Amino acid sequence: MDYVIAAEDYAWNELTNPNVPGVGFAFTESVIDSDYTDVYSAQLGRIGPGGSSKLHTDDYNHAFYFVSGTGTVQIGRQTWDVTAGTIVKIPSGKAHGFVNTGADDLVFLVIYDPPYVAGSRHA
Repeated sequence: MDYVIAAEDYAWNELTNPNVPGVGFAFTESVIDSDYTDVYSAQLGRIGPGGSSKLHTDDYNHAFYFVSGTGTVQIGRQTWDVTAGTIVKIPSGKAHGFVNTGADDLVFLVIYDPPYVAGSRHA
């Protein structure tokens, strides 16, 4: 188990699957998974400048902690601005989408409940 993962060690996977909900996205493999806990899992994500996700639903709970950048999140019919330090909670089945509104990457930690074990839900 890796106790510390340095930023330069992240392997970013650009989304190329036409079934994913957005453009300009990249995700790491799990940074927290079953080698640490079976309660939740986590990975890092980023949306490049001008990137967005269409309004979509997922069949799992997830929370986003925004590390850097600026953007908006839409949950249902409401929209909020997000910046570094913002936490967004998305319940299973709730429609949501994101837009990077800044000139830099919008970087976030995604925490999944229930967890997934291998790879990315998005690849």
